[in-house]
Amino acid sequence: MISIAIICKNEERIIEKCLNQAKKLADEIIVVDSGSTDKTPAIVQEIAKNFDLKFFFQEWLGYAGQKNFALGLCNQSWVLSLDADEVLSDELIAEIKALDLNLHRAYKIPRKLFIGERFIRWGGYYPDYQLRLAPKNLARFNDRPVHESMILIGSTEEIPIIKLKNPINHYSYAGIEDLERAFDNYAVLARKKSNLVLACLKFIFTFVNKYFFQLGILEGALGLRLALVHANYTFKKYFWNN
Repeated sequence: MISIAIICKNEERIIEKCLNQAKKLADEIIVVDSGSTDKTPAIVQEIAKNFDLKFFFQEWLGYAGQKNFALGLCNQSWVLSLDADEVLSDELIAEIKALDLNLHRAYKIPRKLFIGERFIRWGGYYPDYQLRLAPKNLARFNDRPVHESMILIGSTEEIPIIKLKNPINHYSYAGIEDLERAFDNYAVLARKKSNLVLACLKFIFTFVNKYFFQLGILEGALGLRLALVHANYTFKKYFWNN
């Protein structure tokens, strides 16, 4: 009844864990690769030997385009969208299995960010609810170049969106340097009209909000660095030279 749709590229570090947990819940897994050059394809194909896992190649369509392509390949009536660096917790799997999927609803799932093996609780990173589980005929990702999110379409009635209690574990960054590189790329994708004054104001607001109001200070030195990464990201979105 549930298809899990996963996009990936060069995710050998975590994709096996992602897929092994997904197998505990899914009736079908769809993996769409955009050109991995590491061991990702071999790992996926090995798992596909004993599970209904379909592996596809698709040139990169952008984050939203790639995820919508994967959703379009799903055959079950419900879809759960994951990135290849996201791992379903055992508690979340049990919670979803207990749902009555005959009800016309969609579900937001909390997400726990890990940098390396460290869970980042403070600074606005948790619970970070994401709409991820929905009837296939309603699920689509909005057309944004970065930080895309699932939306519900095609229904004339309001669909209740329920928050689940248990998390997806997000192992996106092996270290803070990986996060910095990723956010530099995101800033390019999310560029706004260049404005130095606005960029400076955005930097200050983002840093103060992340570090003080959202209690990033409780993460110690790492919290300070994370607040600066996010502040630099907002600055670079609004002030760029090329």
